[in-house]
Amino acid sequence: MLSTGYKPQEYLVRKLFGDDIADRVGPIWGFGDGFELRNMYARTRQPGLWFIAGSLAQCRINSKYLALQIKAIEAGILARI
Repeated sequence: MLSTGYKPQEYLVRKLFGDDIADRVGPIWGFGDGFELRNMYARTRQPGLWFIAGSLAQCRINSKYLALQIKAIEAGILARI
């Protein structure tokens, strides 16, 4: 269901992790106030929970930047939330 877009990713987060974490993460996809993707290819307010989705081209390009963010956190360059 999620891979087809029939149900939003927020649905799965709520189902798997519960209301508290789903509310902490907030909306996924769409554009936020700064006109950037919400909770996609960047860390969420839930430590250790990351989202990557979209077309093959989007995932291929942005996976590198997501991995660099995770590596920077693990190396202590970026602060943990």
